[in-house]
Amino acid sequence: MRKQFRDFKSARKFVQKLGLKSGKYWREYVTSGNKPDDIPSAPESTYKKEWGGMGDWLGTGRIADQYKTYRSFNDAIKYTHSLNLKSQKEWQMFCISGNKPDDIPSLPNRRYKNKGWNGYGDWLGTGTIATQDMPYRSFNNARKFARNLKLQRQNDWHEYCKSGNKPDDIPRNPQSTYKKEWGGMGNFLGTDRIASQDMVYRPYKKAHKFVRQLNLKSGKEWSTYCKSGKKVYKKEWKGMGDWLGTGTIASYNMAYRSFEDARKFAKKFKFQTNKEWQKYCKSGKLPKDIPNAPTHQYKNKGWVNWGDFLGTETISNTEKSQNYLPWPEAKIEYQKLAKEHGLNNGSDWRKFSLKHKKELEKLNLPLHPKLIYTKERTWKERK
Repeated sequence: MRKQFRDFKSARKFVQKLGLKSGKYWREYVTSGNKPDDIPSAPESTYKKEWGGMGDWLGTGRIADQYKTYRSFNDAIKYTHSLNLKSQKEWQMFCISGNKPDDIPSLPNRRYKNKGWNGYGDWLGTGTIATQDMPYRSFNNARKFARNLKLQRQNDWHEYCKSGNKPDDIPRNPQSTYKKEWGGMGNFLGTDRIASQDMVYRPYKKAHKFVRQLNLKSGKEWSTYCKSGKKVYKKEWKGMGDWLGTGTIASYNMAYRSFEDARKFAKKFKFQTNKEWQKYCKSGKLPKDIPNAPTHQYKNKGWVNWGDFLGTETISNTEKSQNYLPWPEAKIEYQKLAKEHGLNNGSDWRKFSLKHKKELEKLNLPLHPKLIYTKERTWKERK
């Protein structure tokens, strides 16, 4: 059965006696359990025809913007001109000062949109026109003016714009105003200098041949000679070593062995710790296709831990401290997962465990069972 509420005037009279000061206090009252059932929680929906805002409902006298009655645009602008304010910032300060009449909107651009609004310069009577509304000279005329200044660089143009000498109908940012005609600051100023992104460069092979003739030995020497060509030849770029002809290859461009082959190589040395591996890497004997930081190179590609990589089968204290299932129970769970996901060997398990870490955590199963259950498993199970 639909609730029967009091009529609007009776409900409002009751609410105003409560002395609530804002919509926040009204909402707290509604949830307090003290509200009579015949007073609606959402009066704005129940009394749509009579509703005049929360200020009217509570009796505070505050009127929501959409319910206010403002002066006509002509009367409002006549008033604002009398204030002699010089900028939009001064207008905002006036609005928060408490001196603004209630029937003058603080956001006139919204209230009088399509009703006479023509910018703050018109609103305040200063005559100032916003950048986006400025009628600028044509591109050709603006460029002709700029070239007569004999400026040499873009910084010179910026300094000129700050000087106060620039005519209002010449844009500060011509590249934005004249997007269709724009051909670079060099073209605009008449210096004919071309920005790097607009430059037409030699083909990669010809540039490559030229640079090798310079006999530069490092990226630092190239930077000293000129800016890097790396961004220009993105498709062909193979590293600074290839560019200069030194043969040096950056680590991120190196073609490394697969994880299985790298681990097989590392196990030959029978290193016992990570430090021993790092010492070997510094000796200069490490093959170029074996990474000195396998933890990064083989992340999500088979990497388990250092014990697995070096063949010591040691595990970290963190792994040891986990409260995993006992081996008999864990074994049953592993067999279920193998059957469900078609896991046939260690390689299948590594790929699966890396993608299902959270699932294994919920089951209290370690990602690397061969390291955790070394003592409990039989020789046949380990194999």
